[in-house]
Amino acid sequence: MSHPFAKILLYIDGSESSITAAQFAILMAKTYGSALTAIYAVNENLLSELLGAKVFVQMEKMDYERSLEDDGKRYLNYVAKLGEKKGVKVETILRKGVVHEEVVKEVTRGGYDLLVQGELGEVLSLRDSFYEEGERILRKVSCAVLVARGRDRIERAFGEL
Repeated sequence: MSHPFAKILLYIDGSESSITAAQFAILMAKTYGSALTAIYAVNENLLSELLGAKVFVQMEKMDYERSLEDDGKRYLNYVAKLGEKKGVKVETILRKGVVHEEVVKEVTRGGYDLLVQGELGEVLSLRDSFYEEGERILRKVSCAVLVARGRDRIERAFGEL
């Protein structure tokens, strides 16, 4: 029998709220028997801006990019291990580019039914809201979006799974 959450995409950015989202996505995948994929995108746009603003020289940019890639792999590996402990296979995807564009492309390419992401960052100005990647993803993806909130409740449910 088909259900509305057959394919779930989890957006990971390394924040605490994205780990809470990972726990929630694993709960959903386990409960519904859904396929679960986690995506992390290295923000190349930010790297180029730092290079352009002369914060970095090219060699530093390359080192920092490698460091961000390593972080992404570590976060994705952590989420895969969380899923494994609960009997849920988590496919992982590491991309480079403009973060929200990479997530939107993956939603379209993979035909996902649901995107799970962590709470949005605090927006201190209207300008911030245009650059907050979680906000941009929320507005641009073509599938349902679930913003995982309530860390204590999610952690408790995840622990009981």
